[in-house]
Formats: sequence, structure tokens, C-alpha cells
Amino acid sequence: MDNAAENGSKKDLNRESILKIAQEIFSKYGYRKTTLDDIANAVRKGKSSLYYYFKSKEDLFQAVIMKEVELLGKELDKVVNRNTDPVDKLRDYLLTKITTFRNLANFYNALEHAVTAIGFIEEIKNRYEQDEIRMIKRILIEGVRKNEFEIYDFNLAAIGITMAIKGLEMPLSAGTYGNMNLERSVDVILRILCYGIMKR
Repeated sequence: MDNAAENGSKKDLNRESILKIAQEIFSKYGYRKTTLDDIANAVRKGKSSLYYYFKSKEDLFQAVIMKEVELLGKELDKVVNRNTDPVDKLRDYLLTKITTFRNLANFYNALEHAVTAIGFIEEIKNRYEQDEIRMIKRILIEGVRKNEFEIYDFNLAAIGITMAIKGLEMPLSAGTYGNMNLERSVDVILRILCYGIMKR
């Protein structure tokens, strides 16, 4: 390995190390209460070392959020690409989203407490929402192909389901649900999404 490649690799490792510790500290104290001094002390580096990788506290927080969003996207992509029944896939999607979301404290708090003073949050929320609509639409198209769903407007259906899930993710993520209660709640939601509330 030449010196340039070695230095680049070391820089990436240092950046990842800072991100990991910053993620923990932001999760514990929140964006507003966390200072770069807190993170520098935890990383055991001078604050100037943080500025080498990140322009500001906001820039570092954005990198942490992007890392969490990327992790959530990867987990949901795995569900969408599974070779399972479309109804089961919708259920797994919802369960995976909520259980993963619970562990992404910074992204959750940014959405829940609307850290709107930070401009990039709104942009990330919109991109995340569009990715969700795209993934749900894939499941719905697959369901129609397998003759399990009857849908006339995929876009509208995907938007409707995404918005319904969005309204439920906060209470389900924040609630004191054990795994069994969470699964039961998801099953109830899924029954309503798939079969409605009208008596048959």
C-alpha cells in the first residue's frame, strides 16, 4: 500500500471512530446540549482534530444522521429483496422499520422533536419519505403480480400506506412495547391496511 492510500485509510478510520462516539453522545444528550468539547474529550483528541474532519457541530451531526438513515435504508432494502409472500413482506417491513428506528436515537429525535433549526433535517426527511414510498410501491407491485393485492393506483396506494406507517412509527417506537406486543400491534395495523375496517 502506498503512503497516499495508507493515509486515506487511516483518515477514514479516524472519521468513523469520531462518528461512532459522536453518535453515542448526541443520543445521550441531544443535539442542543452536546458540544464539540464533549465529543473531543470522549474521542481523546483536541477540538482542532474534529475540525479536520467536520466543519462544525452541525456538519458532524449531519454525518451522524446520514449514517443512521443509511443503516435504516439497508435494513429495509433487505426486507424488500427477500423472497417472501408480499403480505409477510409488508409485516416484516413494518416490524424492521420500528425495531431499527428505536435504535437510531439521533434520527428519531430529529424527527420527533423537529430540529428544524438545522436546515438539512427537512431535506433528509423528504428524501427518506420518497425512499419509503419507492420501497412500499415495490412490495405492492409484487403483490399484484402474485394476485394477492388488487390496486389500481400504485403511487397513491404507496403514499397512503407510507403516511399511515409514518403516523404510527413514533408512538410504536416510543411506546413500552415488548416484542410480542409490538408484533401484535403490527398485525392489527396490517389487517386494517390490507382489509380495511368495513364489515364483510
